[in-house]
Amino acid sequence: MTEDQGKSIRRSHRRSYFGPILLIAIGLVFLAKNIGLIPGEGWDTIWRLWPILLVVAGVDDLFRGEGIAWPLLMIGAGIFLLYNYFGPQNQISWTQLLTLWPILLIALGIDVLFRGHSSWMTVVGVVLAVLLLGGAVLLTGGRVEVAARYDRISEALPLEADSMNMDLSLDVGELLIGTDTADDLLLSGAITPGDIQDDLELSGKQAQYELKNIRPAFFPYTARWEIDLTPNLPAELMINNGVGELVLEFAGMELDSLVANQGVGRMVVNLPGSSTDAILIKQGVGAILVQVPPQVRIAVDANSGLSRVDFPSGFELEDGYYVTAGGTRSNADLVITVEQGIGLIDFEFSR
Repeated sequence: MTEDQGKSIRRSHRRSYFGPILLIAIGLVFLAKNIGLIPGEGWDTIWRLWPILLVVAGVDDLFRGEGIAWPLLMIGAGIFLLYNYFGPQNQISWTQLLTLWPILLIALGIDVLFRGHSSWMTVVGVVLAVLLLGGAVLLTGGRVEVAARYDRISEALPLEADSMNMDLSLDVGELLIGTDTADDLLLSGAITPGDIQDDLELSGKQAQYELKNIRPAFFPYTARWEIDLTPNLPAELMINNGVGELVLEFAGMELDSLVANQGVGRMVVNLPGSSTDAILIKQGVGAILVQVPPQVRIAVDANSGLSRVDFPSGFELEDGYYVTAGGTRSNADLVITVEQGIGLIDFEFSR
């Protein structure tokens, strides 16, 4: 066996440090909690610290020599998620992060160039990876624009319509919905240029509108749609997005039904006080904030998977539903179903 072969075998059998590092991290978390360095109460706060697992895994890979840039990216992802949970969440744009996808290619190139080289070359690789992560943080914190040009979009309100059904679908991007549109318009707003399909027809007295992004969802093509809907018609809404952000402001609107479905990202939904039992909010991975009116009876069915669900004071568990005081599933004005695989679900009363 040659000396190079012996070194290769020793590298492939390096023991994992994941367990000891994880124990140290858990000990530091509980210590910080006990002496008041971590805000919040009990396990609610500790649960939000799950991204530490990503940091520990990245540190372990660094010790084991499993590349340079990819472990540092894992550490950076863990730090970003921790910041997302404990920092100013409204300043974090998942859509902006998507525009930084070439970092993955750069990280792979750094790993190929510097893996298995001398110590000083490894240091160079670490420095480059840190600069890469630092540049990404600066770009994201600087509120990088997704696109500089927008196209106007509008549809006239059919005079015969007494309700509306809308289907809005993106692949990757950011959708912001409000209710600030002219009285004679069904919807208005601005969207980034792209291949879209839109169609408006009248079925009986219901205005049916569909807007879809039909360009293949492949980076770096991310869309940004800022759309206002009329608050003058009862609405049935279907909203879909693959990866990105949904910011849905429905205050003042009468919702007959809502399905908001997103794969990965951040979702903010401000619900009105209209009575309905057909609100479904679904997400695979990410963060969901649901704002509910304080003056109505609310029942929530939270299917949270590995997510943490937080409610404001005044909610209690009754027959499998989280309800406001005096409320039940049968007498609730607003019945909400929330489904999420991994992440954080927050409910708060709207102001």
